[in-house]
Amino acid sequence: MSKIGKKPIEIPEGVEVIQNGNVFKIKGPLGENEFILHPKVKSVRDGNQIIISIENESKLTKALWGTMRALLSNKIQGVLSGFQRDLILEGLGFTAEVIGDNISFKLGYTHPVLLPILKTVKVEIKPQRGSYIISIKGIDKAEVGKFAGKIRKIKKAEPYKGKGFRYSDEKIKRKSVKKLGA
Repeated sequence: MSKIGKKPIEIPEGVEVIQNGNVFKIKGPLGENEFILHPKVKSVRDGNQIIISIENESKLTKALWGTMRALLSNKIQGVLSGFQRDLILEGLGFTAEVIGDNISFKLGYTHPVLLPILKTVKVEIKPQRGSYIISIKGIDKAEVGKFAGKIRKIKKAEPYKGKGFRYSDEKIKRKSVKKLGA
């Protein structure tokens, strides 16, 4: 039995969920989302709750049960309050700015790095004492995380000086300076 899969999903006030077979259309104050439930997983609506269950207990359906419940719950939470992921850019001379539909980074390369912003996310950049905080917001948790990972991949924080991108809750394990002839 899946501990997560057994929990019912509460539909908060202000969120409208329309179910048509295995397709859910979710509307809320921040926008609308769509979710397709796997055919081996079923759902039952009971008032303002959605209960996810499985037909038979195979290895695949057990794995899908909790996953489908969590994904649907994230879609509902996304249209109500949204998701945010913060990145910190540290490094002397490193800059970040939004130019139209792109983010421009100066990271010590010979040219600025341009990254197009996805239509499903909003990006805010705030300078803060020698570093920049890049906030990525959106209603789809997967899209927000994927875009943050794409930015971080450009230049990960290195372990000697910590220069580069890191998540706001990430700790960089620092290494001591390499010494010659020791």
